[in-house]
Amino acid sequence: MPGTFHHRQEQLRRAAEQQLKDRLLPPWQKRVLQRLSVEAANGWYPLLNQFAPRTPAQRPDAVLVGPQGVLVVLLRETEPDWTDSRAAFVWVSELLAGATIGPAMLSEAVVRAVVVHPMGHTGHLGEDEEHTAITEDQLDPVLRNGERLLSADEARSVAEHLDSRTFDLAPMMWSARRIPLPRGQDAETAELFDPHEQRLRSALQRPFRDWRIFLDGTQLGAVRRSYSGPARITGPAGTGKSVIALHRLAYLARRTTGKLLFTSHQSTVPSVAAQQFRQLAPHLGNRVEFVHLHAWARDFLAGRGRLAEVDDREVEAAFESVWQRAELSAPLRGFRNSRGYWKDEVDRVIKGRAIRSFEAYRSVPRKGRGRPLPPDFRSHVWQFYCEYERELSERGVFDHNDVLMRALAELERRPLPRQYAAVVVDEVQDLTLAGLRLAHEISGDAPDQLLLVGDGQQQVYAGGWRLSEAGIELAGRGEILRCNYRNRTAVLDRAGQVEAINRFDDLDGGPSVPLDAALPQLPGGRVVEWHGTDQESALLEALRGLDDDSATAVLTSTNASAEHWENVLRSAGVPARPLDRWDGRTTGPVLVGTLFRAKGTEFRNVFLPGEPDTASAFREDREAQLRRRLVAMTRARDYLWIGAPHG
Repeated sequence: MPGTFHHRQEQLRRAAEQQLKDRLLPPWQKRVLQRLSVEAANGWYPLLNQFAPRTPAQRPDAVLVGPQGVLVVLLRETEPDWTDSRAAFVWVSELLAGATIGPAMLSEAVVRAVVVHPMGHTGHLGEDEEHTAITEDQLDPVLRNGERLLSADEARSVAEHLDSRTFDLAPMMWSARRIPLPRGQDAETAELFDPHEQRLRSALQRPFRDWRIFLDGTQLGAVRRSYSGPARITGPAGTGKSVIALHRLAYLARRTTGKLLFTSHQSTVPSVAAQQFRQLAPHLGNRVEFVHLHAWARDFLAGRGRLAEVDDREVEAAFESVWQRAELSAPLRGFRNSRGYWKDEVDRVIKGRAIRSFEAYRSVPRKGRGRPLPPDFRSHVWQFYCEYERELSERGVFDHNDVLMRALAELERRPLPRQYAAVVVDEVQDLTLAGLRLAHEISGDAPDQLLLVGDGQQQVYAGGWRLSEAGIELAGRGEILRCNYRNRTAVLDRAGQVEAINRFDDLDGGPSVPLDAALPQLPGGRVVEWHGTDQESALLEALRGLDDDSATAVLTSTNASAEHWENVLRSAGVPARPLDRWDGRTTGPVLVGTLFRAKGTEFRNVFLPGEPDTASAFREDREAQLRRRLVAMTRARDYLWIGAPHG
């Protein structure tokens, strides 16, 4: 019937006017609240603070729950203190902590604070770290624009959850049912939303977004838990470790002052994480530094007036010069004729552990390095290392390990003038021991200062260590995740067949969960294992046959192979882009890069072309190849193509 909707709005406005008539609110505040009440006709559920107009400074005057999430509304004549708007946000977030949807819980990513001023306010307007400031005539964009975060049923359930958690807030213009909780069960565990299956269907309809809105109970617990010292999150691929790290950064940023740091060994991991964090908590983007550890060390040293730039070509030339000296390399070749193996020995064992003397190297454990080196033979390795150091010195250069060790020494000499509020280290298993010590020195051991995130099955670099060697004691602090939310069942089952041996003791002797023991949450999926002679044509045909080719990647073992496949795609008219130039945004071109660069990423479709057989007779090499293959496979959500050319 024409006019029915507007008639309903007028009814709501008049009812709100009647409800508010006995409250001694300023006229402009009554206008705003009446305006908010009308939104009940548009899928919003307004709740009014029962203390208004004497609302405490650190509480909201109203809360709205609707399509664009949860709005924490403060009605203020003047700009509020930032601590007040932050406290109001935190208060509502704490009330939402138990809102569940099947096995998942609502995250505070749906919450934002809005400060409403009277018309004509001349102070600061717009968005800042703590809230969005508007005048009363600017409500429409806030209520209409922006991404839809909650369905109608979800919004209703969230509003009812808030009503059930506190008597400070009461519904305006809608009828809440205060849900009785079973005896012995509090609102933290009450289930108010849809069944599990509906939650999963919803997640599949909203790809690469739902992780911001919902977490399962274990994940949310890790986000909100207070740890008395360094803590860790571990679990197989796809269980949400990095997602938790981002949510925890946002959670801590809302409850602390100062900067926070997200770092990792790989340069691509922080850049992708930064983009995801901007989606999760756009107002907090300036609070968190996203930088890989070597870049942090370089910038830190430069800030202290010390040179820290690494010339990779000169470093490689220095190593090659020493390797070509037969008197130095012959003993090493006789033991194992592999230049890469001995480069890893220098980078990951000697310098990676910041070993300063031959006596220390003689007895150092070489976890994950395969066949033991007799103590007497190690003198040959040490001589080779010393000549490499001399070559670097003569060329006037230093390598990445030198940068880490110099930064560590400088920090020990003169600590940071202001400590980070928290430090998150992602893909921690790929750090060297020296890198881990630096991260520990940056963070310290105070409560909630250091969070280590990693999975030993996804280690892609040589070597290994124990956390205790870096002076880090976990004392049981942390979480082990088991539910896989990234990979569809077919992809997860195939990746679980890869026997990736854990060479990273992230729990210092504690249990770990292999990928084949992860609990799949997303049904379906497709895995294609191709065998034949013309792999290029087969891969292109499969790529063109995809129903949806967005978020697609071709992953390889080497840079040379990545360059080859990028050329193949472009020659065939398929837009392609190097993975190492991707910052995590959704992109049209197919991304091509090494599995090393793929750490911390996920894609709808992944292609793993077969490469020349590099099978090694050495067990540790085979184990490393399997771990890397597992990493590549678990980047795929819906579709995995595995090539095996022959002939």
